[in-house]
Amino acid sequence: MFAEEWPLLTFTLLTQLAVGSYIFFVMIRSSNKKRCNNLGITVTKRGMFLIGPVMLVALIFSVFHLGTPFGAYRSILNLDSSWLSREILFSGGFFALWIVSYYLDRKGAWNQMVGWITSIVGIGAIFCMASIYTASIRPAWTDANTYLAFYGTTLVFGAAASMVSILLCKEAKSEEFMGVVKRIGLTGLGVIFIQLIYLPVYVAGLPVDGGQAGVESVGLITGTYAFPTIIRWVLSTIGLAMIGFIFSREMEQKAKFKFYYAAFVFVLVGEFLGRYIFYGIGVSIIVG
Repeated sequence: MFAEEWPLLTFTLLTQLAVGSYIFFVMIRSSNKKRCNNLGITVTKRGMFLIGPVMLVALIFSVFHLGTPFGAYRSILNLDSSWLSREILFSGGFFALWIVSYYLDRKGAWNQMVGWITSIVGIGAIFCMASIYTASIRPAWTDANTYLAFYGTTLVFGAAASMVSILLCKEAKSEEFMGVVKRIGLTGLGVIFIQLIYLPVYVAGLPVDGGQAGVESVGLITGTYAFPTIIRWVLSTIGLAMIGFIFSREMEQKAKFKFYYAAFVFVLVGEFLGRYIFYGIGVSIIVG
């Protein structure tokens, strides 16, 4: 990978972690609100706070992939034609709306409408982010797989973060919330399953649609990155499965904490490998 891609890798992953976590937290709060209690807010409060610092770090990293970081403000001036400008607008908008929603949360005046608007803006940020790559001259990126990969990571991160957030909260030991954890875990595993189903279709289509660059990308997927690809899917799957397994077993709280954090690290490393491979297989079409 080129050195300049590391800030992009970090920016995309952290943004997807922040957006995915926020979406799941809002879903948990909205679902619990219908039952006329505030337990959904209680179990997600710590995680909701952490989203802001994660997103702030992501935005800082986003500046460093620009040719002139101090001229980053000019990147937003082409909203009518540039996916990069739209990405900056939606990512910054998501962070600004998080500030509003967290302020309301701290005041004890959580607003469900603000939560859903923020979630929609976050989803828009991921769409713009993926569209930058699908508009490139690298066949491995121009496929629908890019949207699957970016939204897949968003949902897998969101599922893992929200499960850990619930399970680390003492107030969430009710049967109701154990059922929520199970459904979230199944959602995350379902997302991974869909990506795996599409993977052979994606690889088979690269030589057809991408020419020589596509052929080289397939060679990287089946050669250089074959083992990392297997490890990537295994880690993400095991991480989510571990969280679901732990909550259904009786063990000491300290031991549970260790398992939760280990499982979340598995998911993080798995998705990091996936994004590293994504950049690594991006062979450009040579023009001229």
